[in-house]
Amino acid sequence: MLFSGMQPVLFSILSALILSTSLHAQLGPNGATASWKGALPPKPTADLSSAQQTAIESRLGEVTRSFQAVRKHPRAADADIFLKAVRYALEFHEWYDKKPDDGVKKANALLDEAEKRIAALKENQTPWMDGSGQKVLGFYSNIDDSPQPYGVEIPEGLEWGAGKKPVPMWIWLHGRGDTATDLHFIHNKLTAKKPGQFQPKGTIVIHPFGRYCNGWKSAGETDVFEARDDATARFNIDKDRIALAGFSMGGAGAWHIGAHFADQWACVHTGAGFVDVKRYQKLTPDKMPPWYEQKLWGVYDVPDYARNFFNVPLICYSGENDAQRDSAEYMMEVLGKEGLKPPHLIGAGVGHQYHPETIKEVQRLIEEAVSKGRDPTPRKVTLQTRTIEYARMFWITLTAQTELWRDSRIDADIDAGGQLTIKTTNVRGFDISPPHTVKSLVIDDTKLLAQSRHLRRDEQGRWVARDSILETKMEHPHGKHPRRAGPIEIPLKRPFMVVLPDILCASAHVDAWVKAESQNFLQRWRSLMRGNPRVKTASRVTDNDMQLYTLVLWGDVRSNPLIAKVLAAKTIQKLPVAWDEKRIQIGEQSFDATTHVPVMIRPNPLEPRGLIILNSGLTFREAHDRTNSLQNPKLPDWAILDISQPPNAESAGKVVAADFFDEHWQVIPRMKSPQDRE
Repeated sequence: MLFSGMQPVLFSILSALILSTSLHAQLGPNGATASWKGALPPKPTADLSSAQQTAIESRLGEVTRSFQAVRKHPRAADADIFLKAVRYALEFHEWYDKKPDDGVKKANALLDEAEKRIAALKENQTPWMDGSGQKVLGFYSNIDDSPQPYGVEIPEGLEWGAGKKPVPMWIWLHGRGDTATDLHFIHNKLTAKKPGQFQPKGTIVIHPFGRYCNGWKSAGETDVFEARDDATARFNIDKDRIALAGFSMGGAGAWHIGAHFADQWACVHTGAGFVDVKRYQKLTPDKMPPWYEQKLWGVYDVPDYARNFFNVPLICYSGENDAQRDSAEYMMEVLGKEGLKPPHLIGAGVGHQYHPETIKEVQRLIEEAVSKGRDPTPRKVTLQTRTIEYARMFWITLTAQTELWRDSRIDADIDAGGQLTIKTTNVRGFDISPPHTVKSLVIDDTKLLAQSRHLRRDEQGRWVARDSILETKMEHPHGKHPRRAGPIEIPLKRPFMVVLPDILCASAHVDAWVKAESQNFLQRWRSLMRGNPRVKTASRVTDNDMQLYTLVLWGDVRSNPLIAKVLAAKTIQKLPVAWDEKRIQIGEQSFDATTHVPVMIRPNPLEPRGLIILNSGLTFREAHDRTNSLQNPKLPDWAILDISQPPNAESAGKVVAADFFDEHWQVIPRMKSPQDRE
C-alpha cells in the first residue's frame, strides 16, 4: 500500500494534507469544481495572433474543400472529426497551451492527419484501422449529424473483425476537463504513447468524447451509445461482454448511465463521481431551488434508480481521502437498504486517484464479470425509475405511472415451473416480452392469462390485459409514454430541428428576446454540446421534418406560422394555451403577451409521431456549468417567463408560472398545490 512503512505521525500529517486538498478540489464555496474558469469552453491561455489564425483558417478551408470528394464515404466521419475540431478551436479560441505556437502545432497535426485520411478515403482505404495501439475514430451523431470523435485502444496481438471471435470491450468515461475540447481530446488520443490506466487482457477499450463536459447527460449520454454501436460494428464486439467504467466526472457518468441502462452492460465500475444534487451540493433549506426543479432531480439522481443494480454487477472505488468518497458511501447506504452489497474498494491513503495496488483488484473484478458476460434473457428483472423516459429494463417496459415523478418499481421473476410473478409500485401500465416459457402469470396477487403481454390497471385499479399495444394506446392514445414525456429539454438527446420565425414578432420586446435566446441556444449547443443543430425557417419545414425531428419552435403566433398552426389545431393533442398578440392564457392564468413568453414541450398536434418544444433549448445555463452536478433540467413541462427581467447566466427570464402537464398533457388545476404533489 502507498505510504507503507511511514511513521504514524508523518502518515497522519500527509493524510490530512491530502484530505484538505481533495476537499478543496471537489467543490468551491460557490459549488464549483476546482477547474472552473468562468466559462465552458474557457477563454484562451495562449491565443493565436491574427496571422496564425488566418493561416490556419486558410489551410482548414483547403482541406475542407478536399473533403467534399469523400463526404459521402461510410467512414467520412473518421476525417471530418479533425476538420470540426480545428474549426471549433478557431471559432471559440480554444487555445490552452503554454504558447500560441503549441496550438498551431496541434491544429496542423490534426489537419495533416485529415489530409492523409481524405487521400486514403479517395482510394476507398482506411489504413488507420489496421493493427493495434491507439486510434481515433468518428461517427455522425443522429442528434444533429455532427461528427463526434472517440478514442480506441487495441492490445498488441488481439485478433478482431469479421470472421474472428467476438471480443470484449470496455467503455471508459473520462473525467472533467474544461479545456479538453475536440482539438485537445483528439490530439491527446492521436499522440498518446501509453494506454490508459486500465489495460484489460484481450479487450478493446474505447473512450467516447461525450460531447465534451456535460457530466455524460443529455447529448453526452447519447454519445456513449452511439460510440459503443459504432465500435461494436467495426471491431466485432461481443455485445454481452461490454463493461461501462469511468472516474471522477466519468465515475458520475458510470453511476448514472449504469443505473438507468443496467441491462446493457456486463459490468459497471464507478470510480469516484457524484450521484445526486442535494447532498453533493450540500443544499440547505435556504438554498433549495423551486419545487419543480427538485422534482427534476429525479431525471438523473442515481439513488432514485438504485434497485436497477440488481440487474448488473457493480464495482465501486474511492480514494480513502477523496471528498467524493461520500457519494459512494451514500450509495452503499441506499443499496444496502435494498439488500444489495456491491464491493466498494478503498485506495488507502490516497485522494482523488486510484491507488496503484487497489486498481489491480478493481481490474480483476471487472475482468471476471466481463468474462462471465451479460445474460441478455434473465429470468429475474428489476426496474426502478422516476420517469417513463427511463422505462425499459430487459423484457419489461413501463408505459404508465399511477402518479408522475414518484418512485416506480417493477420486480419480475420467472420460476423454474414457469410462473411469472410481478410486483409493482406506482405502476399503472407496462408491457412484457418474457424470453422464457410462461405457464402462469400473477401481478400483485392478481392472476391473469399466461399469454398476456400488455398490462394496465382499469378504472377500479384492477390489473387487466390488453390484446395488443394498439389497444393499449387506443385507450389513452395521446398520453405520456416512453420517448414522449417531459421535461422540456429531454428530446434534445434525440434528433431535433430548430425552427426560426419567418417575420418579426408582434411585440418588439418579444422579438428581441426570441432573436437573442434562439441564437444563444444555437451558440451554446455548438460550444457545449459540440454540434451544429439543423436549422430552418418556419416556412421551409416539411411534413417529413415533422416526422423525423422534434421541432424547436421559436417566435410567436405572428412571426412563426407553425406556432400559429399548432395553436389552431383542433385535434385532441391541441395545446392547452390561448395566445394572441395581447394575452397568453394557460389554464386559469393569464399574462401580458407583450412582456411574457410561454415555453413548453408538447406532442405535435400536426404530426402524431412528433414532439414540439416551444421557445426553449437547454434549460440549464452558463452559470450551471461550474459543476456537472448542476447541468440538469431546470424547467418542467411548461413555464411562463416574464422577459422584462433580462436573460442572464441562470435563467432566460423570470419564471412566473411553471408546472408539469398531467399524463394526458393537460394543465393541472392550480387548486392542487405543488406541495400536494411532492
